[in-house]
Amino acid sequence: MPLHLIKLSVGIETVDHLATVQARRRADSGQNKLWHQTRQTPTRAAELLDGGSIYWVIKGVLQVRQRLVGLETIRDAE
Repeated sequence: MPLHLIKLSVGIETVDHLATVQARRRADSGQNKLWHQTRQTPTRAAELLDGGSIYWVIKGVLQVRQRLVGLETIRDAE
């Protein structure tokens, strides 16, 4: 059974604004993939990748669904 994530879009005003910010991040990274960074790696990764999605809350309303296609762990210098 798929598991989903709900994320608050802090500072995002509209669905179009979210799309613009995500497009800019893709362009700045030089990669043609959309990504979102979290502090902790999800512990139920298999369930997230089995049809799971990120649901974005914009201005207090659940407005956007994006399918999860992969997870990567990136360690910083700390």
